[in-house]
Amino acid sequence: MAGEVFVKVLDSVDSTNRYVRDEADALWHEAVVCNARMVAVTARSQTAGRGQRGNVWISEDGKNILLSLLLRMGDTIEVARQFCLSQTIAVALHRTMLHYGVETRLKWPNDIYVGHCKIAGVLVELDFSGQYIEQAIIGVGLNVNQEVFPPIDRVPVSMKMLLGKDFLLQEVLNTLLDEFGKLFDELLNGGRESIAAEYDKLLLGYAERYRYKDSSGEFFAFVEGVEPSGQLLLRRDNGTLSRYSFREIEQIL
Repeated sequence: MAGEVFVKVLDSVDSTNRYVRDEADALWHEAVVCNARMVAVTARSQTAGRGQRGNVWISEDGKNILLSLLLRMGDTIEVARQFCLSQTIAVALHRTMLHYGVETRLKWPNDIYVGHCKIAGVLVELDFSGQYIEQAIIGVGLNVNQEVFPPIDRVPVSMKMLLGKDFLLQEVLNTLLDEFGKLFDELLNGGRESIAAEYDKLLLGYAERYRYKDSSGEFFAFVEGVEPSGQLLLRRDNGTLSRYSFREIEQIL
């Protein structure tokens, strides 16, 4: 994917997603000048990284991949099918980890797990124009060489902790950009359903009985899939099919 991505490297920033949003027009102009089709901003460290549900993403300086992608797609992806971008980056992260011999699963909507330990997280921010996605900012935090983490509710893990060696961040980043680029091409060329099918099969709880918690309490269910809008489909033990939007349901690992 070399030459198709305009890459900007920062030493330190509060949040790569925030930086990309504030500088989006200037970054996109540079990408156009370079004949690139997307922008990737990486940082050695960030002081206010964000994750899903308002969580803070904590990373030791120079140890992990802190990345935000900027995409502008015109009238190619409809708002009603917006979750395809989350599925695409999640599958790209899974394939990147497979490249290094790490088997991962996905936790809806787009966290990446090894067993019950989180190795990567994604934050997707979208802007709409009519019925289409005008701009997407996809933030990725991938634990690569960090070994010690502060106590948090999600048990973290890194590539080094799993495989016992250091990795070149640039090499891992290039692998991720290549995998995302191939999947993004597939997405834009009619491959949304195949990406969605791969995503579904990687979900923790797909054809597996897990415990969940909603506003009414805890229950057991199987994941049946995810709708194009991003709603999670759960089949309860009594046969009822329930649909949940983000923040309406918690999977208990």
